[in-house]
Amino acid sequence: MPLFLQISQYVGFFSTEVTNTVLLWLIITKSSRSFGSYKYIMMSYAVFSIVYAVVEIMTRPVMHLHGACMFIYVDSFLKFEKPIALFLVGLYCATFGMCVNLLATHFVYRFFAICRPQDMHHFQGVNLLKVYLIPVVSSIGWYYNVTVLMGPSDVKSEYMRESINETYGEDTFKVGYIAALYYQSCFLTMIICGWKTYRKMESVGGTMSKKTKELNNQLFRALVIQTLIPLCIMFAPVGSLIILPMFSIGVGKLANAPGFYAGFYPALDALIAIFMIRDFRRTVLCKKPRKKSLSSVAPDGNYSSYQSG
Repeated sequence: MPLFLQISQYVGFFSTEVTNTVLLWLIITKSSRSFGSYKYIMMSYAVFSIVYAVVEIMTRPVMHLHGACMFIYVDSFLKFEKPIALFLVGLYCATFGMCVNLLATHFVYRFFAICRPQDMHHFQGVNLLKVYLIPVVSSIGWYYNVTVLMGPSDVKSEYMRESINETYGEDTFKVGYIAALYYQSCFLTMIICGWKTYRKMESVGGTMSKKTKELNNQLFRALVIQTLIPLCIMFAPVGSLIILPMFSIGVGKLANAPGFYAGFYPALDALIAIFMIRDFRRTVLCKKPRKKSLSSVAPDGNYSSYQSG
């Protein structure tokens, strides 16, 4: 594995664990009642990011593109334990895919909170677990897709053997790997829910209190940025790696770019939430908030009165 990739993986792991632990603490201790059930969705994404970083560092994936094949193999201390390595690389792909699925649930929740507040009871209590049904089921399906349909074979091992040996000094017949495929199935949901939420926020802005409108704008802006960044640095590059082999275009070590970015994204995602949400930003920067009582409409559709800060 290239040295820069090794360093980036460990730096990404530690930065992800630290930033998302801080974000969890801020959500638990500093989020007001106006967040409603949305704080649990934010918490779940932070926990997911922590788990994702653990999976990635246990896998330490190396990606390589040669001819008509895109190759991902495990480079951790478990790389020669082929059944375990196959499980890890499959889990890595499944959690990578779950990233965009979980972002879609954020947009769905914000859509109901702003556009259909009368239906927010569907996201209260145990009902909130329903929003995770599709991400979990699709990720399980994705895991079996890449490990069963795209698992190792003698043909793939022989095809990539020389290229992998020359570039990384590894034997494709000894390491655990998959020939990976990725698809972006949730972006339409994000676009539709995001656009309708934005239009609704603009149209009802006059009926919301200043406090509520400001908080909703903060959450929505953070969510949009949290979506655009992985779209540009993770999903688009991975999509390119799928298309290029169709034309037998090889890029060698450059195929590791998505893995490089993926190592830092969970930490960057947490930083976006920390610094885009005012109360979290003030806490991290040790700024004292102004205290005043306001009656407002909570983001989950309920009315509440609380002290800001």
